[in-house]
Amino acid sequence: MKIIVFGANGGIGSKVVEQALEAGHQVTAVVRRPESITLQHPQLKVVQGNVLKYDTVQSAMAGQDAVISAIGVTVNEPTTVYSGGIANIIKAMQAHNVKRLMCISASGLDPGPLYQKVIAKLFLWRAFKHSYTDLVRMEAEVSANNSLNWTIVRPPRLTDKERTGHYKIAINKHLPNGLMLSRSDTADYMLTHLNDQQTYRGLVEIAY
Repeated sequence: MKIIVFGANGGIGSKVVEQALEAGHQVTAVVRRPESITLQHPQLKVVQGNVLKYDTVQSAMAGQDAVISAIGVTVNEPTTVYSGGIANIIKAMQAHNVKRLMCISASGLDPGPLYQKVIAKLFLWRAFKHSYTDLVRMEAEVSANNSLNWTIVRPPRLTDKERTGHYKIAINKHLPNGLMLSRSDTADYMLTHLNDQQTYRGLVEIAY
């Protein structure tokens, strides 16, 4: 499969690239700074691009089978990277008739159990107000689209632990418990469920 990864040099994106190559996929990694990706592989193509600049997104999209968006921000200030970026990605997908999209969001936007809601309101939304606000806009942009086979993935607190391949999954409902997940296992889920039709146009919570 030909997979294009946006945010390919980030914590989750870099794991997606590594694991996709291990699985035999052809990978196009789109990053603002190509030199930030030092991995070399005959099936890897690194492209300079910016999700907020449509022309660079559109030109990289040609010939792809699936899109994984792991875009993110490193500072908590007002942003449109998530919503503006996904809008450009969707527009480019439609231009090139690419149907499959998986994108990363966050479980803190709308947690399930009451204690998690309290934690989210008191701590997470205060700490990540601007990024969470734009993630809400991003989710709305994605979920309003009826022409793509999209999946929004909501992991909890992320860690740098190794991939296990074992985690709990809830599709279009809340996980009763689940406070953390490694970036490697987040990438594992996205890659191993690219063809999972149960997740099409669905919101997935995933955690240990």
